[in-house]
Amino acid sequence: MNSDAERRWSARRLRPASLFALATLAISAAAWLATWFARWPHRDRLAHPMFDRLFAFYDNWGAALAVAIVALVWCSPGLRRSGGRLARWLGERPGATALGTFLVLAIGARFVYHAHALAMDESAPLAQAYAFAQGRLSWFLQPELLDRMIPVPFRGYFLALDPLTGETASMYWPGFALLLTPFAWAGVPWLLNPLLAAASVLLVHALAVRIIGTCEAAGWALLFTLGSPVFAVNGMSFYSMPAHLAANLLYALLLLDPRPARAFAAGLVGGLALVLHNPVPHLLFAAPWIVWLLLKRARWPAVAALLAGYLPIGLLVGAGWPAFVAHIQPATGHAQPVAIRGLLVARLSNIFEWPQYQTVLARLTGTWKLWLWNVPGLLLLSFGGLRGARGPLALFAASALLTYVLYWFVPLDQGHGWGYRYLHSAWAALPLLAAAMIARHGSDSAGDRAWRDWAGGMAVASLVLATGLRFWQAQAIQQEHLAQIPPAPADGQWVVFVTAQRGLYSWDAIQNFPGRDRVITLMSESAEADARLVVGYFPGATLAQADARGSLWRRP
Repeated sequence: MNSDAERRWSARRLRPASLFALATLAISAAAWLATWFARWPHRDRLAHPMFDRLFAFYDNWGAALAVAIVALVWCSPGLRRSGGRLARWLGERPGATALGTFLVLAIGARFVYHAHALAMDESAPLAQAYAFAQGRLSWFLQPELLDRMIPVPFRGYFLALDPLTGETASMYWPGFALLLTPFAWAGVPWLLNPLLAAASVLLVHALAVRIIGTCEAAGWALLFTLGSPVFAVNGMSFYSMPAHLAANLLYALLLLDPRPARAFAAGLVGGLALVLHNPVPHLLFAAPWIVWLLLKRARWPAVAALLAGYLPIGLLVGAGWPAFVAHIQPATGHAQPVAIRGLLVARLSNIFEWPQYQTVLARLTGTWKLWLWNVPGLLLLSFGGLRGARGPLALFAASALLTYVLYWFVPLDQGHGWGYRYLHSAWAALPLLAAAMIARHGSDSAGDRAWRDWAGGMAVASLVLATGLRFWQAQAIQQEHLAQIPPAPADGQWVVFVTAQRGLYSWDAIQNFPGRDRVITLMSESAEADARLVVGYFPGATLAQADARGSLWRRP
């Protein structure tokens, strides 16, 4: 072949990688435009609901950075080559990678996330964990102060509450709270999710080795995992998403060799996953795996063992907890039994509805978030990994697709949350499929090197730049939230009144955890009403500070 023909052949081989880069650039630019169109006319940032606000005013920076990352990788051959080297290092050292992940996210949980549960989705299980740490299933609040502690819309939705006795418990299934319990007892509940993220690193590596076949492919899966900010930010939060991810990864790893003993162990893990906070995420993940087991008669003993494994936790906790919380909140007085039935029955039997306009809009926004909270181009690489996907890799893809599609029929947006958290239970399909795509282009040809260089360069840049951006944004959101609360000194007994502020999660800032009553936090009504309440319920308390945020009273 003459030199001109060789150059033309090389150009044809390089063209797919260049098209991948251009597609990543174009989609990221389109995502940036989508964030601007999400801004409501004539409304400022705080006037937007939280889900829209995070997309329009925070994800726009993520989209702009994704465009910049493509340009940076385009201009930096050294950055492109660094991805393959880092992937090999990660693949050869999964233990060190997991340890480093834990340390970085533990520091992030403490100093970036401020070891503080932001939304009620986070604080309700945390409060339940503190109750478990005291050996109790519920906790008691002063009935006279309930209207200052728990707003009516939260009752029967996030928290079960008896308004006559003040008995309270989390409405969520308590699996995640149980995992939090030893950490809450030790006073470090913020360490759980970094530990679960580190465990997920080991599980992704083990699954990639088993499914794709090489440590290098496992390294690529880890590079895509760690390079995606959604993994890191959820890993330093108080959301149950890292627990769902880790449980489903372990479930899948056990079922790769579906002998009855391993299937029974998978059932135990699945039983816990069902009750982490609600059963839907694990049900959607597990359905393709159970169908796969049923397709061959030789695997039916494993199916029986799997179902037997589900029973102890699934029945005891899955059925027992709804009965317990329904008992707490009676059908008399100011209770809301309809809300309880709505959570425990409708969310299971009638949760799926034909998508209306708002649901479609929320799912389209969630799809953009899938792009913006992962390594730029990861979705494209994952789609490429679908080609020829068989066995467990196809099952991961089916779990992710089923989760994605069926949530279009759930009439809720996710409110607060990092990335598109409704998919996080099956999110590991993306790095595994992308790693399979890279493994398929494992030759030393110019075209295959170009694929690996582009994918690796963007993953490395995302690991440093996109994760750094999202850490900064999470800290800014937490600081804005915490700035509402007048800070109590580190010693003494205090009552803190918080004034509701427009557009902020002021009610979510009212957190009174069982056994941690040195500081009692209440919603302010007015300076005069707060003073009257203090005189009636905290006699002898003295005003130490008052400003626009609220007031701080020292209890004797």
